[in-house]
Amino acid sequence: MQKYLLLVFIAALSTLSATDTDFEKRNTTVVIDKTRHLYWQDDFSSQKSSEDFDDAVTFCKKLDLGGLTNWRLPTFRELFSITDYARVPPIDEHFVFLNDGTYWTSTPFAANRSRAWTINFQTGETYYSYKTTNHAVRCVKDMPAVKKETK
Repeated sequence: MQKYLLLVFIAALSTLSATDTDFEKRNTTVVIDKTRHLYWQDDFSSQKSSEDFDDAVTFCKKLDLGGLTNWRLPTFRELFSITDYARVPPIDEHFVFLNDGTYWTSTPFAANRSRAWTINFQTGETYYSYKTTNHAVRCVKDMPAVKKETK
């Protein structure tokens, strides 16, 4: 029954995948999500990092990438939005650096707060993992709001 519910959950979220998002590579280290107004880390450290949950949060807070600061760990919905199940590996084509494993999200697993949701970009599978486990980190940053001029 749990596997069925998980599959229903994933199917419902599939409408959030990268196919309806407008991505652009800003430079060699940042991908811009113009639909959700996010900057994504895409550099060597997003390929090689392996941190437990607390260290992943700290890693993002300290990240200075291309002069951009104030990064954070993405929510499950945000990280899931860069998946593209039409590709192998199932991640949007604008992302160059990819770890062979699983990436942290900031979304806790509701049934057990000592776990958090993760996404494996080699298989596209989602998991909940103990926060003491090491996984890769791909940080995200909100784009500044653009002020509209009034006449």
